[in-house]
Amino acid sequence: MNREPPSPHDDSMEREWALQEQAVRAERLALDTSEDEALRRYRAVAQALRQPLDDDLPLDFASAVAREARRRAAGDMRLELYLSWTLLGVLVAMLIGVTLRYGSALAQFAHITLSQPWLLALAAFFALLGVVRLPQRRLG
Repeated sequence: MNREPPSPHDDSMEREWALQEQAVRAERLALDTSEDEALRRYRAVAQALRQPLDDDLPLDFASAVAREARRRAAGDMRLELYLSWTLLGVLVAMLIGVTLRYGSALAQFAHITLSQPWLLALAAFFALLGVVRLPQRRLG
């Protein structure tokens, strides 16, 4: 249940909030219940929230919940890891295919680049610029 009033621009949320507050007030003062189904549901929630916490929780309850959350997160990450490795394999296969298909053209380009040192210097400049800006992108 919401304990803070909603923004004044959302009428449906404001009506829900007023209904929740009415249910809490009715439960606290033990007023007669209304025929409104939503009010009865919110009143049941308010009644459950007023009950004291169960003292029969095990001593390691919090650590068990944390272990379960880590186990679920690891399972979710496993799928992401498998998909990442699959994508990497596809990209490596594509790189090998492109190299085999256009290998002679790449060799010619490398020969032209090495014969013109200013092209090599320009490529090194842009590579260095990308490396220098990389930490700035992570911070920003």
